[in-house]
Amino acid sequence: MLKRSIAVVLLAGAIAGPSTGSSAEPQAGATKDMAPVLALTPKLRGALVAEMAGLKGGIAELAVALAAGEWDKLARRAERIRDSYIMKQKLSAEEMSQLHRALPAEFLELDERFHRHAESLAHAAQQHDGELAAFYLFRMTEGCVNCHARYATHVLKGFRRATETPHTH
Repeated sequence: MLKRSIAVVLLAGAIAGPSTGSSAEPQAGATKDMAPVLALTPKLRGALVAEMAGLKGGIAELAVALAAGEWDKLARRAERIRDSYIMKQKLSAEEMSQLHRALPAEFLELDERFHRHAESLAHAAQQHDGELAAFYLFRMTEGCVNCHARYATHVLKGFRRATETPHTH
């Protein structure tokens, strides 16, 4: 949802992309097993890098707060993640619109789902429901994995598919 801004936890694949060109063209030298690289301006890419760094620490903080039963801290951090805190601070409405136009529909769906899970995690924390909070933290992490496997294989090499070898008998 653009209203909540674009969750950059799902934008790792765009960080290394070129600053011009088609939004879903593969990077020069990319293979079919590598993710499409999103074309972003240097400012958008910089905001994504900052968001990813914040989210990396934020997701870790969520896990620690949940394990310690620090419900207020858990709820606050989940709300900040839901709101894409760095993006809102660094990008104008026009830049957010540019980012939105550069992203594939599937990416936007993953983003929206991620934000809904962060919001649900915040609500579970407010209710001191550890089991439900753990479920939504898992769903958020699952969203990271799904997006990285689709859009960040050129950056996160662990998500590259092994080259299939022909089966011979």
